[in-house]
Amino acid sequence: MITLKDIAAAVKGDLIGDGDIPIDGIAGIQNAVGGKISFLTYGSYLKFVPECKASALIIGRKIPLADIRAVKNLIVVDNPELAYISVATMFQESPVIKPGIHPTASISDTAVIAPDASVGAFACIEDNARIDDNVTIYPYVYVGRNVTIGESSILYPHVTVYRDTSIGRNVIIHANTVIAADGFGYTWDGAKHAKIPQIGSVVIEDDVEIGANTAIDRASLEKTVIGKGTKIDNLVQIAHNVTIGQNSIIVSQVGIAGSTRIGNNVVLAGQAGVRDHVTVGDRVMAGGGTGITKDVPAGSIIWGTPHMPHKDWIKLQIYIKKLPALFERIKQLEKKLSAEDTDD
Repeated sequence: MITLKDIAAAVKGDLIGDGDIPIDGIAGIQNAVGGKISFLTYGSYLKFVPECKASALIIGRKIPLADIRAVKNLIVVDNPELAYISVATMFQESPVIKPGIHPTASISDTAVIAPDASVGAFACIEDNARIDDNVTIYPYVYVGRNVTIGESSILYPHVTVYRDTSIGRNVIIHANTVIAADGFGYTWDGAKHAKIPQIGSVVIEDDVEIGANTAIDRASLEKTVIGKGTKIDNLVQIAHNVTIGQNSIIVSQVGIAGSTRIGNNVVLAGQAGVRDHVTVGDRVMAGGGTGITKDVPAGSIIWGTPHMPHKDWIKLQIYIKKLPALFERIKQLEKKLSAEDTDD
């Protein structure tokens, strides 16, 4: 049984109320019932507090306590979002995965698999692959030759990892993602598109998470690199020879063209596109649908296509909204000038 004081200790928060009440789960503030704990992260949700039936709330220190009279049991924390991670982990049901190799899996005689790794049904692991401690390979995963997978990493069903890929520790790769397929490289020989051999590799560093249906291409030469702690959403395309730094966020439907360099702590919002051979500096934030066409200095906030400073993009949107009225004014002026010319 988990009590409120257990949760307060886990999130290092200040407990107000009855610490001995049992908590059996988490719920949203609008749908919570007795026995659940909920969160109040934004002041805009204060309007839901009077009707909230949760047994307790976790709130940020910026929320005035006087506004929470409807809930007697509170935990006050510095960062409710980080607290949520801790509490969700307490209630998360981890799947029971037994170490060992399923009898239907195809394992090369030269592959090295740690005794406490788990390899699921119909997985295929090729020559000289190395699977380290506590790795989980779900059913139907393909691991090519010379691939290394660091300890405690998880590959979900139907992930495909081509040859010569290095995957670090605590990496999570979701279903149907393809790592190290050939980069999109061709040259016109006068009659047809001649394929350029893609003989490089891919390196996925520690603590990376890659969403479902994402493709990360092998380098034509050297390496495509995804830096430590970077998180990649579903449906992302990362081309050959791209380097992404540490702790960056790449959101769904982003496309990054070949030989581009993305810095540390960069955020590329949904459907952003980056052309080839561009450098995006550290801490850049690009809004949804941004088309990045040239190098971006570190610390920039950009939007639009072609990309521009966010403030300029906001001004442009205002001008665009005014265009119909401006055209109408021009039409009236043209009529007036035309009438004056006729009078003359």
